Amino acid sequence: MEKKTFTSWWKLPSKPTGPIEWGKALKSILLVFLAVIIAQLTGLGDGTKLIMLITLNATIMIDLPLPFSKIIQVTLLGFFLTLLAFICSFLSLSSLPVFLFFTIILAVFSSSLFIFSETAGSLGFLIFINYIFSVIFINQTVNIREWVLYLILSFLVASILLVPRALGRKADILRMISTTFLPETSLERVLSTRKALSGLLLDERDYNLLKIGTYLTRYRTYSKLIISTMDYQSQLLYNGFMDSVDKASIKIASRITGTPGQVDLKSVHLELEKIEKGSKTKSSSGSEGAGPTNTLVKLKFLLKRANELLLMEYPSVTGRSFSSPRTRLREVIAANFNLNNLYIHHVLRYSLALTLGLLAVYLSPYHDRDFIWITMGILIIMKPDVTSTVNNFISRGLFNFLAIILVLIMGLIFPHDILLLLGFLMLFFFRAFFPNYMGLSLMAITIFVVLTWPTGPLWENAIARVIDITLGGIIAFCCAYLIWPGKLTVNIPEQIARNICANCEYAENIFRESLNRDKDKIVPKSFRKYLLEEKNLESSLRKVEDTFQDVAEDIALFMELGVINRKLFSDLTKARSLLESGESIKDITRYHEQLTSALREIALSVDKNVILPPVTIDRIPDKGDILEENIENYLNMIINDVHYLQLDVELALRLGAFKKYSKLI
Repeated sequence: MEKKTFTSWWKLPSKPTGPIEWGKALKSILLVFLAVIIAQLTGLGDGTKLIMLITLNATIMIDLPLPFSKIIQVTLLGFFLTLLAFICSFLSLSSLPVFLFFTIILAVFSSSLFIFSETAGSLGFLIFINYIFSVIFINQTVNIREWVLYLILSFLVASILLVPRALGRKADILRMISTTFLPETSLERVLSTRKALSGLLLDERDYNLLKIGTYLTRYRTYSKLIISTMDYQSQLLYNGFMDSVDKASIKIASRITGTPGQVDLKSVHLELEKIEKGSKTKSSSGSEGAGPTNTLVKLKFLLKRANELLLMEYPSVTGRSFSSPRTRLREVIAANFNLNNLYIHHVLRYSLALTLGLLAVYLSPYHDRDFIWITMGILIIMKPDVTSTVNNFISRGLFNFLAIILVLIMGLIFPHDILLLLGFLMLFFFRAFFPNYMGLSLMAITIFVVLTWPTGPLWENAIARVIDITLGGIIAFCCAYLIWPGKLTVNIPEQIARNICANCEYAENIFRESLNRDKDKIVPKSFRKYLLEEKNLESSLRKVEDTFQDVAEDIALFMELGVINRKLFSDLTKARSLLESGESIKDITRYHEQLTSALREIALSVDKNVILPPVTIDRIPDKGDILEENIENYLNMIINDVHYLQLDVELALRLGAFKKYSKLI
């Protein structure tokens, strides 16, 4: 395990995280030009540049990967927050303290949204970019009413994208549901899909298919982990069944998005019969009876139920919606917005750096655009997450320097009019590469700004941009490592153990009957503690991934442990809701003691780097249908989560993964 080299720093932003969005880019640019044309025809031509930029940002908001109804909410929220940002800029003209107040508030608010999710963080980032635009364009000479009209026009034109989203909203939902059946879909992605669809009124069939897909992914990954502990001959036998399950689930996924109809499950039945007749191997995990056969039976049951749903009348007259695990906003804020959260450290450093950059713009005469490049340098170098600023300074700086070199070459070859056309072409490439090819998108936007907003000879403008970006990088570096040192000591096994212990404490406070009278105080406290530890693990893993080479497999394993912990926390939260609603179990004391004891043993196994004997938790007699939402099923799901967690911990211990990640960086 070595730290990243110069070559790896260069490769990191080049590494794609998804496809090039040619279609989205074409639609965005067409809408940008439509907004410009409307502005010219309606007498709003003075705000052409701002209208272009706000329209482009608004199209990115509308293209966020969310269901249509939530995109409507995001678009409205984006408009009002952008309007608020422009009003704040206008009010800031009155005095420097007012400007500093609004800038700090908006910087902290926008960057802290990454705590909640990547989508929320992306929205916050776009809102702050719009605030930067407002600082550039609004000065003492502007008419604020005209600027409000510019915003309204930009968002109205961008909202044309809502029309195809509306027409395809049903297909989008079916596509999201179908991904939960695909073998390559991770449990983390399934949980994200379910969260994205929570609160939406789904057709009865779609609701049940999403529930089955969630269970199928969990039992599939759990079964494959159990099978990996068997001897070679047993693995061949069990993998034959898993292959038939994978093929059947792929066919079901295609039926969900295509022509409805049943899938032939004969091979699944035959492979399971082979196992029931010929297998004498017992799972070394000690979970679910003598072996994994019970889990395989559940997989067959889930496929059978999904097959039956594909034949039901569709659409049906009834609808149902998923509710996210009950997380009170006050508890989430209390858990995350404190200095024990590693991410909040970065939020404050990031906000300070952006405030210093915008202060240079504010103090310049007429808000000179030259100074905004200092802020752009900060945004380029200091990402709104906890990854390494030094690495970003090198890697992202290299792409911007390359962009400047290309601009100089273009200036020597092409006349002025062609340079303007190339500049607007770069805007198209920026949208196509963003956000999956960050290095290329940074190059494109740099070339666009240098070619379309010149403040002198092209070569002087290009050299000035290099200097400004460097100044922004220096500010980012100072805020990250000097003003508030960002050098973190990361101990991955200790943090994973803390996560497990936090879940143990949460479970103990939920089930301990003697504390019921104090649960309104104690349970929320342990709830907040888990949320804090989860974010700290996420921050630690990002820091390690950004700093070292050849850690992808270990990081994937640690992230899987984090996802299992999150699933356990979600099931505990649902069990808490059911218990508080009046459902009960006759003898929950023994269950509570076994569960908390098992979690303590797993945490100890991680902390001491030793493999302990399999944990034992007696299953709760269920009512037959594993899809029914009752307390018995959720308590048994919690048992499965614990067994899954221990198997993953054992795998990490056998691979020696924990030893390498103690007290790093």
